[in-house]
Amino acid sequence: MFLAVDGVAPRAKMNQQRSRRFRSAKDAERALAEAIARDDPIPSGIPFDSNCITPGTEFMYRLSNNFRRWIDKKMRTDPVWQQGCTVVFSGSEVPGEGEHKIMDYIRAWKKTNAYSPEIRHCMYGLDADLMMLGLVAHAPHFTLLREKMKFTKSGRKTPEMKGTSSDADEFQLLEISMLRDMLYLEFKRGNEPPFARRSRSPLGRQFDTDSNQNLTINSAPSNSPNRRKFRVVPSRIVDDFVFMCMLVGNDFLPHLPHLDIAEGAINVMFRVYKDMLPAWGDYLTDRHRLHHDRLQSFLKRVGDGEQNYFELRARTDDIPEYKDERYRRAYYREKFGFDVNADDAHEKLRRLRRIYMEGLHWVLQYYHNGVSSWNWYYPDFYAILASDMVALRKIKVQFERGRPFRPLTQLMAVLPPESSRFLPEPMRDLMVNPQSPVADFYPVDFETDQNGKRNAWEAVVIVPFIEEDRLLGEVKKINRSTEFTHEERQRDRFGPANWFHARDYPSIDYRIPPVRSSIFDVRTSYRGRSQSPQSEGRYGSRFSGARNSRSPSPRGQGVSRTRTEGRSPRTGSGARTKEGGGPGRKPANRNSGIGTGGGRDGSLRSGPGSRSDRMNRDTSRGGGESGERGDARIGESFDVVE
Repeated sequence: MFLAVDGVAPRAKMNQQRSRRFRSAKDAERALAEAIARDDPIPSGIPFDSNCITPGTEFMYRLSNNFRRWIDKKMRTDPVWQQGCTVVFSGSEVPGEGEHKIMDYIRAWKKTNAYSPEIRHCMYGLDADLMMLGLVAHAPHFTLLREKMKFTKSGRKTPEMKGTSSDADEFQLLEISMLRDMLYLEFKRGNEPPFARRSRSPLGRQFDTDSNQNLTINSAPSNSPNRRKFRVVPSRIVDDFVFMCMLVGNDFLPHLPHLDIAEGAINVMFRVYKDMLPAWGDYLTDRHRLHHDRLQSFLKRVGDGEQNYFELRARTDDIPEYKDERYRRAYYREKFGFDVNADDAHEKLRRLRRIYMEGLHWVLQYYHNGVSSWNWYYPDFYAILASDMVALRKIKVQFERGRPFRPLTQLMAVLPPESSRFLPEPMRDLMVNPQSPVADFYPVDFETDQNGKRNAWEAVVIVPFIEEDRLLGEVKKINRSTEFTHEERQRDRFGPANWFHARDYPSIDYRIPPVRSSIFDVRTSYRGRSQSPQSEGRYGSRFSGARNSRSPSPRGQGVSRTRTEGRSPRTGSGARTKEGGGPGRKPANRNSGIGTGGGRDGSLRSGPGSRSDRMNRDTSRGGGESGERGDARIGESFDVVE
């Protein structure tokens, strides 16, 4: 079981976090003013600020510490937790979004001998991103556990749990394999085999999503001299579908203007894709790689509906300039401040084209391989028009690996001035002092642009982008050793994930009955466990089973995670490992040494002098004092342990 809390996110995500937190502070201020106007009773004391749910705050520091204590207590005292499960906790001190720390682990795990295609993953969370990550994982058994959401006039409500067996009715299981089936069936013809063969075995489906269970379609009309057979590979269809969903917007990149998910943009794109795929004879993507020529022809067809979209906006939003072919000139003048008929318009459009292609490549690699660059971000609020996505073959995309911001510096990059109390005094002064060299990053008032959206929360928040060099330059002037307290210095460090191995805790011999009886229940005897020699006599010690080593979860165990990021804490699924050096593999740098002696529970053990042994002797390390983006060596991969 893997519990993951969001750590410092890539810079591409920070812009969205910054917008969300500025809006949250403004909404709280507006709600308070309205309550005063109604003469409502105002609670005394400082009101709760949800922006404290951000890596680097005292709240998150205490949350991680208490999570570790709670896991240790459950492993020592709760019979249900003593059934042989290894628990991994990746707190806010480990950089990365919770769900992506999970996927990093699963990808690295799949490269080891400890992984089996029959392993079943269950990820808990409500983010739509989890569906996309589940699809690109191409794992045969991947399920999302979600709460049933109830929608009222006042908004979305989470069901209340009563602590009884009826609580199970408040959850839903979403089978990712079934979603893949539906995508494949869009291309199924005649009696061709379905996307995945289903088994009647109570253990579920027995198939390989990357197998050759594909179908053949014709790449041209029957009377065409270019007619040839084209084999549709299910996994490639899935990857292209995930990519198309990126064009309607995500946390890192604005959507193409006329592709609105609420107006059926995904259906439109999939119809165009189905029509063009035979003519291409190949796919838009090859996992994390993107074919520019096919993308250009695809966007040209999708862009045929662009003018109709803007004519509708002209009527509904009363923008006369969006009528007929004038929409293009009006859009760029309103959103980007330049005239497409001006002499320098060509260079400005080429820049927009380049940065949007960079964004597509970054997001595609993020979903398939993890973070390709910690410091890349999309430097604008709006996207280029689809009809102007031309000459894409000439665009070359490269990323600098970079490093994540240190936790407290990251707080300065995402928090509004109203939440400055979560920062140390020297940093707080940089945010709220009108004479501060970076005061322009923290406006008290700002504009929002509804941009054709229906809901207020969908509006674009127009706040200045953080200029990295200026911010880091000012933060570097702060003497952490004298101006920060001990706890503040601890909050500003990176750290490793913690492992709690079942073999290091007491075991029980009796079977725990499920909440509800089921023919699929797995007996306890199927879950092997082996007790490590180091665990003898240590059961009563504090965190006796905590391990910072990077060994894989036992075979067959599911994963789950707790995710907190800018809003109330909730849970999901996850795992964390070093990119490019997963469990059981020799890490890229010289501080390697995870042993490969396997216990009966399927986990890897660490020997004397190994990386895990050194981390057990010094669990307080993780980030040094030098540099504003941590003290890790950056080469082919980022390792938060160094």
